[in-house]
Amino acid sequence: MTLISVAHAGLVDINGGSSWAGWDFISNGQTSGVWVQGQTNRTFDIFRTQFTLEAGQAVGGNRLADGAAGNGSDYTGDNAGSLTSGSWQAGDRIVGVGVRYTGGTRCTTAYLQIDVFGNNIMPASSFGASDGAFSHDVGDTASYITSMPWNPGRFQTKQYTLWTGPSEGGAPGEGNFITPYGANPTLAMPTRSFAILEAGSALRALSLQMFINLDAILRSNGGATYGDGNFYAPNTRIGFFEGDQTISDLDSTNQIFAIPAPGALALLSLAGFAGQRRRR
Repeated sequence: MTLISVAHAGLVDINGGSSWAGWDFISNGQTSGVWVQGQTNRTFDIFRTQFTLEAGQAVGGNRLADGAAGNGSDYTGDNAGSLTSGSWQAGDRIVGVGVRYTGGTRCTTAYLQIDVFGNNIMPASSFGASDGAFSHDVGDTASYITSMPWNPGRFQTKQYTLWTGPSEGGAPGEGNFITPYGANPTLAMPTRSFAILEAGSALRALSLQMFINLDAILRSNGGATYGDGNFYAPNTRIGFFEGDQTISDLDSTNQIFAIPAPGALALLSLAGFAGQRRRR
């Protein structure tokens, strides 16, 4: 992995993706070496950011009324006050992942994932190849984000879950995640998310910004209960799943990049891209 300094001065654009000041462009989603599994027709750019949360950090633009159709510019998801309330505090270290759709594909559902040891999400040998892989280790976490109507809180994180081990039959099953905060959005979660909806759509996003607060995780029971908080491991990586469930659960891809230890947050490195996963 090549370490790339991405320290940012000042405030970062948090607005669902209408602008990207303070973010670094990684790649598009169809690049060999950064793609793992899933559909090959998904077209989007990928961004990352890291910053220390300032008391003056704001969410830019206007928030859509809950349930209203998008207009291509106003955001949905968490509200501005969520940045410095609940588990989030000024001075916390934040890592962000961004997706901006460049073609006809759109997003309704995403997962923000932590691969604690960096050994579970493996890129395919080339774009479109079938040899990418995805699995879990104990301590890996996933945050579930969706606009689909069966979940409240459009494009807010619904669950922050922790992988606890194999199922009784020996297979890694969905039932082996715990949900410390319940299945509905809450400001106790260490994650926040924002999206820009396609004009006329109440579900499909043109762009999405997802954030995880490293210090909020480390404060949660010492980091031992709500996601290991093992960011000291040099190979820890954050990845994301993205898909459009208005079409199919299988219309999706998954990506991943490395994150630093908390003491070296100015160093953020691109690793590989990750395997397809659908929520059951």
